Amino acid sequence: MRICYSLCSIHEIKMAFINDPVLNIIVVGFHHKKGCQVEHCYPELVPGRPSELPPVWRYLPALALPDGSHNFLSDTIFFNLPDVSDPTRTVYGVSCFRQIPVEQVIQKTDDMTRSSVQKSVCIICRAPLFGRMAVKMELVVRAWFLQGDFSQTKLLEDAYNHLNSCPVQIDQTLEGLSVQKLVENWRHKALLLFKLLLLGRKVVIYGSPAGQLSTALLTVISLLPLCLEYGLSRSANVVLSRPLSPVPTFIEEAEEELNSEISSETIFNGNNLVEELSPKETGNLLDEKDRVSHQSFDETLLSDGDRHELTGVREKCHSIGEKYKPQKSVNEAQQSPTMARDMSVDGLYNLTGQIDQAECGFPLPLFEDGYLCLPYLSLQYLDLLSDSAVKGFVVGASNVLFKQKRQLFDVLVELNDMRIETADMALRRQLALGTEDLRFADHVVRHGSTQGDAWIRDQFASYLLYLLRTSLLPDGSREIESYNSQFMAAFKNTQTYEKWLKMTNNGDVEAFMNLIPMHPFSGQLSVADMKLKFAHTMSTTEGGRKVSAAVATTGRAVATTSRAVGGALSQARGALSGWWSSLTAPPPNPPPNPNPTDNDKPSETADEKPDPPSDAEDALDVTDNKKGDSETSDPPDKLLQDSTSAIKKIQVV
Repeated sequence: MRICYSLCSIHEIKMAFINDPVLNIIVVGFHHKKGCQVEHCYPELVPGRPSELPPVWRYLPALALPDGSHNFLSDTIFFNLPDVSDPTRTVYGVSCFRQIPVEQVIQKTDDMTRSSVQKSVCIICRAPLFGRMAVKMELVVRAWFLQGDFSQTKLLEDAYNHLNSCPVQIDQTLEGLSVQKLVENWRHKALLLFKLLLLGRKVVIYGSPAGQLSTALLTVISLLPLCLEYGLSRSANVVLSRPLSPVPTFIEEAEEELNSEISSETIFNGNNLVEELSPKETGNLLDEKDRVSHQSFDETLLSDGDRHELTGVREKCHSIGEKYKPQKSVNEAQQSPTMARDMSVDGLYNLTGQIDQAECGFPLPLFEDGYLCLPYLSLQYLDLLSDSAVKGFVVGASNVLFKQKRQLFDVLVELNDMRIETADMALRRQLALGTEDLRFADHVVRHGSTQGDAWIRDQFASYLLYLLRTSLLPDGSREIESYNSQFMAAFKNTQTYEKWLKMTNNGDVEAFMNLIPMHPFSGQLSVADMKLKFAHTMSTTEGGRKVSAAVATTGRAVATTSRAVGGALSQARGALSGWWSSLTAPPPNPPPNPNPTDNDKPSETADEKPDPPSDAEDALDVTDNKKGDSETSDPPDKLLQDSTSAIKKIQVV
């Protein structure tokens, strides 16, 4: 199916239909000796062999049954793969697995030797209909497991035919991906993740379970306008420099044929730019990572010297602002009532709602030419990330071994802990959110819970439009500082930005050029901005998190102490009074001895013996109940002296 979305309006794009969205339906089971293996495929990918896959998909079973899946009864995972028929395109997988006790299986086989049976039903789609297909497949898999006979695949074949009999719209790709929940969890750091995608770095998102992980990654991608619908057509395709990863070697030949046959139309979910990939050395940040300790990117405050670095990088960036004049002066723009700090709910949409996003170059050519987007990646694909042809990636991983290979990525996103970690100091400065960015993020956080997913995506689309419009200004302009000049310099140095300039003829779109090149939330500083910056610092920096944890712990300790402080004070007062009385009490008088002898006199060593330690004095109140017995009995020194004198009187005959 071919769609030329560059000449269509946004309304026409949303009304586009996808016929026959499902390519194959595959059953993957877990064997106690062989591991994950394909048990059935419909339609057959290898003629006459329904349980085999082509080489390009030989690691699909590891994606369908992810690492750690035995710890869950059911889950749904999303992943991307190169197309078998056209290796320059990407297809999209939705895998639903379940685990049931072996007693519930009616027709058992000889390989069912464990207490539970685990299988996955996976469908391969020609469009990224992840959320929509997941809902339907969960019902199909549940019904297939209830019948208790896995050899009966008629139900799965009927499901395949039913899914292809119902055309779906392209805008239904956003179903099941709640950006509202993403903003509620990540709050201001959602903007940070959004800007991180624009830099084209190597990002690993780690979390568990795999279904929640892949859903969160795709939700972040959906913040980029039209990216999920049309921008992932080459997100799993790369010409590798070595035959180690599960990617076919005939991709290069297919690309040469495509160059001769491609027309002015664009392939569904892609464009007609097919360029030869040049290898790129990886590990360029190893020295920096070894020198800098592993910590959160915003852990330390930036000094003035750090903020003036990377000037050499800025000189290499594109600067075409001399060709264009803003429609209004900067002073007029700052005084405009539509650019107020506290913007209304519909303020941004009123400014950018009439702009055709397709004409402005959306989706951005981000996941192309060696920049991969893989919602889930198994351990078998680990060597793929180390290939020199892979220039960047955003991948999801649930295996802890990915975290240990820190030389393979630039940023680690801890999904469960909601942490963003990097050892690259320059990247940490590029991702620092300024006052204007924090205002925008706070605007989305405050209103996102009531406005919904579509409103949140419109806000990020408007933000990106203003960012691109401001990037056309000359380097050093004050408006660029609102987006973090170091971030803007790094973004303008990416291949994505260079391609966007070519696609839009250096941004020469009338509606786009009518935008005022500035941050939509620019304005004078206030006390609210200081509070917002302080709250963001406390939530993102390591020191801030420690202070917050200490405050929470102190609050619980105070609440606990308030209940026990009365009894503790009384006990302490009693112990102190007993200890003080034992110290001030006069020593008891020794009983008179009517017949003193030399042996009864204390020895010289006893006179020189030091005073007992303070620990013994502290124990006086504990042993006070035995004082009466010690007064009536002889002291230990006296007993020792009596025994010594008795030994001297013994005569040897």
